[in-house]
Amino acid sequence: MSLVRIDKLLANRGLGSRSEIHRFIRKGRVVVNDHLVTSRNSKFPHDSVIYLDGIAIGPLPLALAWHKPTNIISTMRDPLGRPDLTTCLPTQWQGHFHPVGRLDRETSGLFLFSRSGALTQWILHPRRALRRWYEATVETPMDSEIIPRLAAGIETSLGTFCARAEHVDGHFIRLSVTEGKHRMVRRILANSGHPVLTLHRVQYGPIQLGELALDALRPLRDSELSQLAANGAPVE
Repeated sequence: MSLVRIDKLLANRGLGSRSEIHRFIRKGRVVVNDHLVTSRNSKFPHDSVIYLDGIAIGPLPLALAWHKPTNIISTMRDPLGRPDLTTCLPTQWQGHFHPVGRLDRETSGLFLFSRSGALTQWILHPRRALRRWYEATVETPMDSEIIPRLAAGIETSLGTFCARAEHVDGHFIRLSVTEGKHRMVRRILANSGHPVLTLHRVQYGPIQLGELALDALRPLRDSELSQLAANGAPVE
C-alpha cells in the first residue's frame, strides 16, 4: 500500500494550506489511526482515519452538485469583477474542485464541480451524450406541436440541434438536450418562436437537482456515482 506524507494527505482532505497544516501538527492537533502526529514528514495510507481537534476528517467528495442562482458567471474568477464561482465553495474546498462545464449567467439550477479531471472529461465528452434537462418559461405560448418540431431539429447560428420535450403547458416547457454548446437551449427555443424568459437546469445525466436549496452544495450520492460508473465513468 502506498504511503502519503501527512501534510499532503491533510491538504487533499481540504484542511488548508501546507503552512496551516504544519501549525496543526506542531500544536498536537492531528491524530491519524489513533497515533498523535508529531512530524510533518510522517507518512500514512490514503484511507487513514484522521482527526483534527477530535473531529473526524473524511476524504473530500469526488464531485459536488450546486444549486446555481442567476447572475453568477460560471468561471472561478471573472476579470470584470462580476459575481463568479469563487465564493460558492467552502474555504477549505477551494483549490480542490473545478467546474464541470458552464451555465450562462441568466440560467439557474444544477451545476457540477469535480476534483477529478478524468471524471470531468468523461462527463463533458460529446460521445457520452449525457442528457441535460431544463425547465423554461417562454414569451409566447406553446402547444403540443412544438414537441415534434424540437425533435426534428431547430436551425441556429451554431448548427441544427434537436431537443426532447417531455412536458409543454402554455408558457412552460420541460426539455432536454445532449450537447452543451453556449446558450444552446435558449437559441433552440428562440429560433422556434418562443424566446426564453427563465431557464433552470434540473438534471444532468443521472444527477438531479431535487430539493437542493438555492446556493446550496451537496456531494454526489452513491447512487448517482454508481449510475455514472455503470456507464464507464472513472469514479474510483
